[in-house]
Amino acid sequence: MATQTDYTTLLTYEDVASILRIHPQTLRQWVSLKKFPHLKIGSNVRFTMEMVDQYIKSTLVEPKSSTSNCTKEMVND
Repeated sequence: MATQTDYTTLLTYEDVASILRIHPQTLRQWVSLKKFPHLKIGSNVRFTMEMVDQYIKSTLVEPKSSTSNCTKEMVND
């Protein structure tokens, strides 16, 4: 369960896995491989919503410009 502090809400593996709709073990692997931003507080790993947002934004794949040309051609036909 998320922990509320004066500064920010700290999220657990389960909280973040639920948000991303992945298995908590997948998130644990990403953290172990340093592929996901996290906080290490003693032996505990925690996350902020900003970290989750940062990760989501980093996975954005922009469409190629040629795809938009296809769409324009379809509309003009």
